[in-house]
Amino acid sequence: MKIGLIVFSLTGNTLKVAQALESSLKDAGHDPQILRVTVASSDTKDAQTPVLVDKPDPSGFDMVYFAAPVQAFSLAPAMAAYLRQMPALGGKRVACFMTQHFPYRWMGGNHALGQLKAALAAKGASMTASGVVNWSRKDRDQQVAQLLGELTAASPVNL
Repeated sequence: MKIGLIVFSLTGNTLKVAQALESSLKDAGHDPQILRVTVASSDTKDAQTPVLVDKPDPSGFDMVYFAAPVQAFSLAPAMAAYLRQMPALGGKRVACFMTQHFPYRWMGGNHALGQLKAALAAKGASMTASGVVNWSRKDRDQQVAQLLGELTAASPVNL
């Protein structure tokens, strides 16, 4: 299965998880490809009105994973802007995950994940799995491993 991993990463943590997912999906027999959403400026003053430089096209994939960090207790503005500009997904299977610094999902992770799911549903996506990794927790590696298992299982080899 051809799988797109569309990622916006501020510090590299979200990208690290996406790269681990890419490896896990390859091991499961899929053909994954990471595509980055990038912005013109990393200046935090421009964060609420990001100018997107790279806007990956999800249409060529059988399934798409979306990944972004939690920023100010919400979905990162760059990913939110990308999702608003992205074409409709027409029932395409999707999964998503968030990374956040704070140790508990209720500290912004749940809210941001809800925003991401709602934006994808508005584009006609069919959600299969989702999760949040709390980066500052001591059990982060276990969280990542559990998330990778759930996200990899959400993409069957044969549809």
